[in-house]
Amino acid sequence: MNPLPHQTLEAEFRTQLQDYGLRHDPVTSLPNHTYFRKLVKTMLAEAANLNQEVALLWIDVLNLRREYSIGGDEGAERLICTVADSLRPWVESGELICRYSDRCFVLALKRSEITDARLNLIVEEASHLHMRGSEGKPEVAAGVAFFPSDAESSDELIRFASLAAVSASRTRSRIAIRFNPEMNATLMHERNLEKDLRIALQEQHLTLAYQPQIDLMTGNILGVEGLTRWNHPIRGPISPAQFIPVAERSNLIHEIFTHSLRQALRDAAAWRAAGIDVPSVAVNASPANVRQEDFVETVERELTAYPLGPRTQLDIEVTESLLMDDEALFVQRLKGLRSAGVNVSLDDFGTRYTGFNALKGLPLNTMKIDKCFVHGVNRSAQAQSLCQTIVVMARQLNMVTIAEGVEDVGELRALKNIGCNAGQGYLFQRPIPSEHLMEFVHNWPEIKRSGHFVDTFLDVEVDPAYEIDPLFGVIPA
Repeated sequence: MNPLPHQTLEAEFRTQLQDYGLRHDPVTSLPNHTYFRKLVKTMLAEAANLNQEVALLWIDVLNLRREYSIGGDEGAERLICTVADSLRPWVESGELICRYSDRCFVLALKRSEITDARLNLIVEEASHLHMRGSEGKPEVAAGVAFFPSDAESSDELIRFASLAAVSASRTRSRIAIRFNPEMNATLMHERNLEKDLRIALQEQHLTLAYQPQIDLMTGNILGVEGLTRWNHPIRGPISPAQFIPVAERSNLIHEIFTHSLRQALRDAAAWRAAGIDVPSVAVNASPANVRQEDFVETVERELTAYPLGPRTQLDIEVTESLLMDDEALFVQRLKGLRSAGVNVSLDDFGTRYTGFNALKGLPLNTMKIDKCFVHGVNRSAQAQSLCQTIVVMARQLNMVTIAEGVEDVGELRALKNIGCNAGQGYLFQRPIPSEHLMEFVHNWPEIKRSGHFVDTFLDVEVDPAYEIDPLFGVIPA
């Protein structure tokens, strides 16, 4: 029995609808990545026959995850639709646009119809539109690769444009970054570094080096900061500036934090067993660590497994960037740490221009002055004024100040004169392994009274006219 005409039409419609759904993104109705890859191959073949160039523009929406955290699926979809609507008008007949992944759009544009100015206008418009029903706006990073000068296959062209977008994201560029071959070499280097870093974590090759923090009035050791170090078996020492960004992009940063925290707690126990009580042990946490839902629970778990002695305090150092990006989450994590009995330091202060009002009321203990302000503070009136402003602000917030990167006695004395509480840097000691730190602590009382430290520190142990205040250091009794 033959189907009725309307049944045939319904069947054809369902088939067409299903086919459309398989080829298009349900949120924006743009072609998806599978359909786009098919279309762009055809476009490149035609361009090759006509000796034309094609520009492939990759646009990442950087704040999609944050918008989802704030507004759920509705907020994320509103953001994506805002970007899609801003991009559609730029696509001419014979050109392509797609939603390539959750947070990524790709455009294939005819080179004869495009200039660098047009590319940057596309990116600029996408990042300046306000979302419907929201005060937020898209944050985008864009990269571009050209056929055939950069790549002759569609797969390579897409990959190279994505590499350029990664570079734009890292440098926070507001224009489309063009692909260059060094980006591919950089990616391969980082991939190998990530693989080796995973092995290093598994085989316990990462270690901690400790740098003492010294009271600038008394010369007493106030604590130590544990700094992660990696001595590669073949390449030798690898700078944290190289492997920490790789760890953050691969989520290995969470394993590194837990490993560093655990090692610091174990080392503190070893010092205590040897009769050495270090007042404070600091460990660094990246913004990615602090964003983790179980961040505070991880700290509490490690403290329970490896408890500190009654005379030693754990200090977690965090940066300003998370406060600037997500204040509510930052405050929540700080309160969780303080409830767990953990002190919190604001690291590299001054590099992100956090104001007094943003810090007021936050449960912070210490403000660390970034080394870029400390360097040459004894020779620069501007640097001295900046440091003094930070010290005054910290006092008003009931926070201790620690100057990072103190390298000579002149800097020490200038910092001491403006009221900075403590310092750390090569002047006192380079970062050293745990076993060497015990030797340093044993020898430091003699060192601080000799050499270039003569007459630098106040010997409160023999001077009854002074006492130590936990916030303001040495004050008249």
